[in-house]
Amino acid sequence: MSFAEWILIAALFLELALRLALEIREVRIVHGRFDRFTVFRVLPVVNDVFPAEANFTNDRQGAFVCAHEKAHAELHHGFVRRSLQFGFALFCALTLGAAGVYLRFNLLELLLLFHLIFAVAKILFHVVCFTEEYEADFVAAKRVQRGVATRALESLLIQEFPRTPLFAYVYRTHPTARMRLDRISRTCKKNRR
Repeated sequence: MSFAEWILIAALFLELALRLALEIREVRIVHGRFDRFTVFRVLPVVNDVFPAEANFTNDRQGAFVCAHEKAHAELHHGFVRRSLQFGFALFCALTLGAAGVYLRFNLLELLLLFHLIFAVAKILFHVVCFTEEYEADFVAAKRVQRGVATRALESLLIQEFPRTPLFAYVYRTHPTARMRLDRISRTCKKNRR
């Protein structure tokens, strides 16, 4: 094996250890046992294609939800997300091309490198998505009464599978309902001052 393969495999083992530590932390803080998808989330490369459970509700009729979705459209969040995905894909393609041509990586090395780039890019993408969700929540809360926004997020909190913020940043494109509720409360308090 080449030196590059050893580095990439060491990075994979580090990722495996960090993901396993995150799962153990999640079990201790939130619900006391591993769920059936833990193995899929922990295994490198497998977690690229296996999404975490969704934290969406089927309620698309509420005033807050409608205002939230309208805010996404007005703030062009869909365009920003697609542009970011295109930028990450372009960066990944250029990096893999450079590694293949200049560093002469073999197919296995390119696959491992792709996975590591994808894992980091996905977390950065989630950070941007969280910012957009908070922004859409804020705009929606200004359009509807604060109590309506709070009740909608509390309803989501009841339906949502509980997760910690760290888990959400690693695996989800949306913050947890608790995070969104806390952010709305803080934002509304600041605006009253």
